[in-house]
Amino acid sequence: MGYKLSRRQFGQLVLAGTVVSGFSYLTNKVLATTPTLNIVGIGSTSIPTDPTAIPEVKKTELYPTHPISVTTDMKPVGLELVLRYLTTGSTQVIVDNGTPLLEANEILNGFTSLRDGTLVVAITPVATSRRKATHTRLIFLSASSVKTLRVSGLNENQQLGSLLGTNDGRLIGLVGDKNGTPPITLVDVDLQTGTISPLNEITIPKDERVRNLAECPDGNFYTSLLGRHGETSLVQLGLNQEKPTVLAQLKVNGQAWNNGLQNLVCSGTGQLLAFGATRYNPPNAVYNIDKKSGNMTRLENFDVTQIALLPG
Repeated sequence: MGYKLSRRQFGQLVLAGTVVSGFSYLTNKVLATTPTLNIVGIGSTSIPTDPTAIPEVKKTELYPTHPISVTTDMKPVGLELVLRYLTTGSTQVIVDNGTPLLEANEILNGFTSLRDGTLVVAITPVATSRRKATHTRLIFLSASSVKTLRVSGLNENQQLGSLLGTNDGRLIGLVGDKNGTPPITLVDVDLQTGTISPLNEITIPKDERVRNLAECPDGNFYTSLLGRHGETSLVQLGLNQEKPTVLAQLKVNGQAWNNGLQNLVCSGTGQLLAFGATRYNPPNAVYNIDKKSGNMTRLENFDVTQIALLPG
């Protein structure tokens, strides 16, 4: 038995019932009433080996071209990429011609949206005893296609992560060693070839553990610095600015944030949001950041790995 779904809507299955009900979404007026906070998250889930374990499936809108056939006897060859939408609670599984896009020895280390609404995922394989790690690859999820690009310009110990789709339509990111140690380099990514090149117009602290990238509508860029014990500082990056500006140490309820961040994003109104969880205190959640004080206010729990803001 199979379900034929179009590549439109990213060639996804929309899962209902037991999958969606497994996630708790808190009612929050900030997220529900602000159209510029259309947050999508990405994570992964194991492929069910028992056909009876597959929950009820709702078909997405069907189109006659480029069908994707998804069968219930799929073999456990990896993990399924899952998109979750915060404000609606809907969940979508991403496949390409019935093939999972994530293997068991790979990690999701970047997620962003481009100006046209295309979602971009960075996936990096990790080394195992049987297999040597390979380079980061990018998966582009648009309304009509699923495209994969291998990132070129990295050495075998590097990875590309902390992706950001900029206001002017570019894709940029941070390149560093796979163990997270400095130096970190800001790069521009060619959307057609996957080739990276240094981006020198924005200065970042190369000797610090830099994580995350966000750009606000006023053109200011932001990142976070991760200290030795997980303490995290918010940093503003300006165009052609000689030295980044450390704004504040992040904190929640008066306590220092102690676990780095998964993401930084900025809304169309300039609202800076953080995503992550304090150490030993899951799940991840979305937080509003006061740029001056570093105070973070929890908005809503969201059990995914990375988040992005869809264009409003």
